[in-house]
Amino acid sequence: MSAADFTREPLQVVELVQPLCSRSFGVSPCLATGVNCYNTNETCKFRPALDMTDQILLRFVAPAANRYISAPGFDPSTAIPSLLDVRTAPTVLNVAGGNDDISPLGMRAVATVSIKDHPYNDVGIDPYAASRGYDPATKGSFWSKWLRRNPYHTGYVLRVYDGYFGDALGDMIKREYSVEKIDATRDAVQITAKDILRKITDTRLTAPRLSPGVLALDTAANATALLVSGASLSDYPVSGKVRVNGEVIAYTARTTVSGDNIEFTGLTRASSRTTEAAHRQFDRVQRVLIYVDEPFQNVLFDLLTTWGEIDAAYIDKPAWDSEKLEWRDLYNFSAEIADPVEIDRLCGEVCQQAQSNIWWDERVQEIILRAQRPNFLPGRITDEGNIIAGSYSIREVPKDRVSQVYVYYGIRNPTLSATDRFSYSTAEVIIDVDKEAQYGEAAVKEIFCRWVNTSVIALSLAGSYIRRFRDVRKHVTFSLTANDISQFWTGDVAEIRHFLFVDFDGNPDPSQWLITSAETVQQGGVYRFIAEDNGSAGLLWEWVDDGETRPATEIGAWVDADGTDGAGNTLPFGWL
Repeated sequence: MSAADFTREPLQVVELVQPLCSRSFGVSPCLATGVNCYNTNETCKFRPALDMTDQILLRFVAPAANRYISAPGFDPSTAIPSLLDVRTAPTVLNVAGGNDDISPLGMRAVATVSIKDHPYNDVGIDPYAASRGYDPATKGSFWSKWLRRNPYHTGYVLRVYDGYFGDALGDMIKREYSVEKIDATRDAVQITAKDILRKITDTRLTAPRLSPGVLALDTAANATALLVSGASLSDYPVSGKVRVNGEVIAYTARTTVSGDNIEFTGLTRASSRTTEAAHRQFDRVQRVLIYVDEPFQNVLFDLLTTWGEIDAAYIDKPAWDSEKLEWRDLYNFSAEIADPVEIDRLCGEVCQQAQSNIWWDERVQEIILRAQRPNFLPGRITDEGNIIAGSYSIREVPKDRVSQVYVYYGIRNPTLSATDRFSYSTAEVIIDVDKEAQYGEAAVKEIFCRWVNTSVIALSLAGSYIRRFRDVRKHVTFSLTANDISQFWTGDVAEIRHFLFVDFDGNPDPSQWLITSAETVQQGGVYRFIAEDNGSAGLLWEWVDDGETRPATEIGAWVDADGTDGAGNTLPFGWL
């Protein structure tokens, strides 16, 4: 068959990345003897030489796709023809942390892949198959052997490619996930994989980690040194702070003394507005994680990569820096974390308090950071030109509406609960009296801000939140074909014109919507989107001096010093 026969026939490829030891069995530095291993972690016989830096790319296609294609592009005949089914659920944004029913970081993208089990000759997965002295095809099955040899598969990379026969893999849409589990039956396995943020949302990793050290001796309230046992120097920074019970103690040095004990010196007792106290032997000595006037995107980056152990290659840090500079220039955060806190909770707090979102874009394999902001030139979607007939619906979400926002900030000291209003020294309140009158009842949102220490940011947060949620939120669902998705995916803003959106007189009234979820319904054909009203993000007005030339290339609206558009029309504006 030629490629022309399959030009528009969809092809789906699943790729499982299996780590492999780079050593050769029995060849220095591997000094293993006896029956050869399988170059996997579990089967290693000389662990001092184990080096899991190589990999095998296991590729699977549907049985019907395993045909020879005499043309450039991916050759399905090189893949294992046992793919039964691929189902995906998309990333779902939790904009401004407004939905209390899901994680502040939204919902993870999930891929569920079913692959048939069968006898296999171990070609490509056993480096020493030819030397085994038996026929591997007569022993076990593909997945029974693979699972026994690779029990540590949680976290393996799984990729799903969507394209057409004749396409190269690099030209297909690629979505990347992290394996969570593999369930097996007699005939098949089901692989469940989630986006890379599962490393913090599903693992309960904390920042900082629980410190193992305890006081080696009773310590008086006026002690000038701490002696700590049960820990190593690497458990604490060279200088910093530790928490013992309700007291935070700063130190300038720590050294190993008296065998395995650590001595902390250069102490400042009652640090961080805590109270000096005596402590007992075996009281826990916890490292304090400190951020001082740190750009909020740097805090997120550190939490994800240092503490969450996510590969920094998944983050376009310069793009994060540009987003912060353009839209959240003043948002530098300070906080001391004096006890282990789950990383997804901390990241959710930072995102909410910086009025931003992070999410995994499985199509570009990146964690995206974007401020909640207007979009000057959103793409337009219309019911007559783009939306698949019968796919459009509107759903109201009244539980997210608020008329009063209380922002608590300036935490009194880092040993207090970050979710208790009495832990904070001050608060800002915004009440929309008009909306309360219109809806006939109040609705309150409390936001506890361990990261915020200034009234400027606290007021900005309260104002931004109430503008977005003061009316009953609306979510729209619609479907597009493959021809229309090039500029629309999760996190994008679209201007939607639909017959259900009209002004008071019934005229078309297009509005902006933020896409919070996008998923493939029919490979190469239909894509489903969920979006929420983004009109409350507003327009961006930029001040110019009277008479100043307005650059023709600038995108956006302009107002002069009198707050008009230059023609005497007063324009609404708001601070972001």
